Amino acid sequence: MENLGLLHTEQRNQASTGIDRMSTGDMLRVMAAENAKVSSAVEEALPAIERAVELLTERMRRGGRMVYVGAGTSGRLGYMDAAECPPTFGISRDRIACVMAGGEKAVFCAQEKLEDETALAAEDLRAFGLTEKDTVVAAAASGRTPYCIGALDYARLIGAGAVSIACNPDAEMSRHADVAIEADTGAEVIMGSTRLKAGTAEKMIMNMLSTGVMIRLGRTWDNLMICLRAANGKVNDRALRLFAEATGCSDAGVARELLRKADGRLDAAVLAYASGRDPRDAAEALAQTEDVHQALEMLAKRG
Repeated sequence: MENLGLLHTEQRNQASTGIDRMSTGDMLRVMAAENAKVSSAVEEALPAIERAVELLTERMRRGGRMVYVGAGTSGRLGYMDAAECPPTFGISRDRIACVMAGGEKAVFCAQEKLEDETALAAEDLRAFGLTEKDTVVAAAASGRTPYCIGALDYARLIGAGAVSIACNPDAEMSRHADVAIEADTGAEVIMGSTRLKAGTAEKMIMNMLSTGVMIRLGRTWDNLMICLRAANGKVNDRALRLFAEATGCSDAGVARELLRKADGRLDAAVLAYASGRDPRDAAEALAQTEDVHQALEMLAKRG
């Protein structure tokens, strides 16, 4: 095994030396200053993130899924991002998923030994039903987690896409991926706790990947989140405001009526208004494509 002490994420942070004796204010200022470095590290990785978004978009357009893989903090972040995409972008829940070492129970109860099981990843992905259409996005702060390497190798073996996310340069995982994302976040405020800066970077990258792919797939209207269903008071109010922004129509009565006919679906209500068609026609078009802009074109061609 390589010397883990050489990894940037495993170094001691000189800026936080003596943090246990600092005032609360000074302690938090050190944390804030170190956290500010994360954005720069992620920005330097933008070319690789761009390639990953393009790879994922291409494969998802052909019916593939985006499958996060990780252990510990990285796996939990994958679960969170996957869970938040359906309500945010109206995407089917089976389109973005997460396979974590130890399964869902490891989200709340750490099972750290399992991250060293390279073969376990292939078993888990086989049980999950990974296909050649899918893309694995494996994340690990160290960039050398055996479970993640096993997942990337299995993905490539069956012809699936393979994307890696690491927080160290020249990561071992990068050599097992089609697209390797490396955000060098450096030493942590608390040596040994990569849930901090590295975890923040991983979440930022996952957010960028999923959001970028959803935009490319046509799951937004400009910069508006319209693929939602009005289901509670907060969302109902948000739907009315988004409808006004998307259509330029500030008549809440019109919006409510279209949303009622669209069974609360904002995308169908917006397309109905934009095309002059019935919300049921809009819903039918949306059933044929994930892209709201393509759905609008389909409605326009129907005359």
